[in-house]
Amino acid sequence: MFFREKDVAAIDVNMGCPKEYSTKGGMGAALLSDPDKIEAILKKLVKGVSVPVTCKIRILPSLEETVNLVQRIEKTGVTAVAVHGRFKDERPRHPVHCDYIQAVAQAVSIPVIAK
Repeated sequence: MFFREKDVAAIDVNMGCPKEYSTKGGMGAALLSDPDKIEAILKKLVKGVSVPVTCKIRILPSLEETVNLVQRIEKTGVTAVAVHGRFKDERPRHPVHCDYIQAVAQAVSIPVIAK
């Protein structure tokens, strides 16, 4: 293991980074196209460590897809999810889609952090 659990308060998995250096290697926002892999990674982490596990995502092309993904994420046992309110190809100059974040927050019982 690359860290000792006693040295960290939690583990946050960034599944929202749109940068090419992340997506080229199948990391970051590239994971958004593979919900089964997201689920497997988070379940393994939650089961394998004693500290809280959280993750960050970007919104998906539709509101329904985004809500469904976060509901799957919630079932893995994570303690919270951060939702970056932009699509994978959007950058800070684009407006945040607050309606997506609000819908996600209403659809799950874990804390939702607006990014």
